[in-house]
Amino acid sequence: MLLIQPVSAGTAKTAVGVAAYGERSAPLNHQDPPNARGAIKIPKDVVFKTETLFRSVGGFGDNWCTTWAADDSQITSMDDGTWISGDPTFHNMTYRIEGEAENFKRSRIAGYPEFHYGNEDQPGWFGYGIVAINETIYSMVSRTPSNTFQGPFRGVKMLKSTDNGQSWYRVNKNGDTRLVTPTNDVARNSIVADDMFFMEEFGRTAHGQTAYPFSWVSFVQNGQAASASPDGYIYIYAPESSQANQLLLARAKEEEFEQRDNWEYFKQWNGSSPVWTTDISQRGNVLVYPEKNSKGQDFSWYSWLPSVVWNEGLGVYVMANGGVYANNYNWDWLDVSGSLGFWYSENPYGPWTQFYYTDHFIVDDPKNRTYQPKLSPKWISDNGEEMVLIWSDAMANEDGQTHTVNYRWNQMKINLVIE
Repeated sequence: MLLIQPVSAGTAKTAVGVAAYGERSAPLNHQDPPNARGAIKIPKDVVFKTETLFRSVGGFGDNWCTTWAADDSQITSMDDGTWISGDPTFHNMTYRIEGEAENFKRSRIAGYPEFHYGNEDQPGWFGYGIVAINETIYSMVSRTPSNTFQGPFRGVKMLKSTDNGQSWYRVNKNGDTRLVTPTNDVARNSIVADDMFFMEEFGRTAHGQTAYPFSWVSFVQNGQAASASPDGYIYIYAPESSQANQLLLARAKEEEFEQRDNWEYFKQWNGSSPVWTTDISQRGNVLVYPEKNSKGQDFSWYSWLPSVVWNEGLGVYVMANGGVYANNYNWDWLDVSGSLGFWYSENPYGPWTQFYYTDHFIVDDPKNRTYQPKLSPKWISDNGEEMVLIWSDAMANEDGQTHTVNYRWNQMKINLVIE
């Protein structure tokens, strides 16, 4: 039985502002008219098809940010685990998924840098945002403050492959590249400025510490290899690490993405049009999520990394997101399931409208401890009304050890109820 208790829509809100002199703003009528792609269908609710619940057998891990590659496979970024029995355990590894939701096979991308788990001499790296843009795959890997999972993160390293994952290069903020072979510890672990895209920059202080923007990110998934992009931009979402319920957004033209000076940052709304700035210190919130749930429980820094995919059948973007509960913002995770919400927009940048939210996403057991909800960018029905939700679960075993029972790939089909 599905134990999900939805609360009313409207919990998250979009910030509204006015453009100032010298800032870039999309025209008030939009560069990309909302109906330019044809008629749209508006989702108003979600039905969870519990009979389709599937948990992968063999291997373990979490997070599962996923993109749809040019060769029609999906590529997912896994953390703290191994998805192939007998393989080493990794802090971060990427895997290829071939097939459909009901029947797929998985394989490790052998050329990807081996961010090994459990070596105290190796720093901690965790992969989140991953995106296929034409024939290029980008993976953004976050650096922890220690050699294990801990946050908020310090910065992010950009990796790219132009040969479908056979070889990978790091890209620094100037667009310079360096080959990173799977076993090259020096290139993989370097955090000098010449090897990082962001590293302890533009921080804001809250909750007793300084945290840094775009130190973990999520890409908008514009169909297969970005073939559905409406404007040639790559859009990058990220929680404001000092206050994770405040959602940041950056963008860059596909051909300019690898040089950070080309990035623009969302500042505010001018009506329903975004105002962009090249000054990251002027960044604003494209969306604001709850700081607490309806019972006053706090969300931690490890919350609100969105999954945004283009849904061709509906003609809208769909976002899934949720928060992780903790006794304090910086950590001390509560033994409860995280929240789950869904939003839609006609544009990759918003504005976003919420159509479902629950304080606790509980799937099949009250002891579920779900977090990091994702949407498959490929497994979407032709009419857009069926999608596949993917998530992580830190549910404890009978001995009280967390990240055991369902600590693996979890998926379930969902139906979007249309107005």
